[in-house]
Amino acid sequence: MIRRYTRMINWCVVGSGMIKKIGHDATKDYLYIDFGQRGEYEIYNHVSLYAFSHFRVAASIDEYYQQVIKTSYSIIP
Repeated sequence: MIRRYTRMINWCVVGSGMIKKIGHDATKDYLYIDFGQRGEYEIYNHVSLYAFSHFRVAASIDEYYQQVIKTSYSIIP
């Protein structure tokens, strides 16, 4: 029997100079950051829905990304 798992990613378009949209997978606590470069994006783990919510409503998405996301969470290679 083959089992297929579908990721449920909650995507949100953001007003940012370098980030086009961000997404969150609540089943794995993954944060997806899409820079609009042919479907390639960064994935960070251990990001709660609460943290994702703060990120998507930040006054400056780019600044929050640099100061909080990149310093507080681990990127998945």
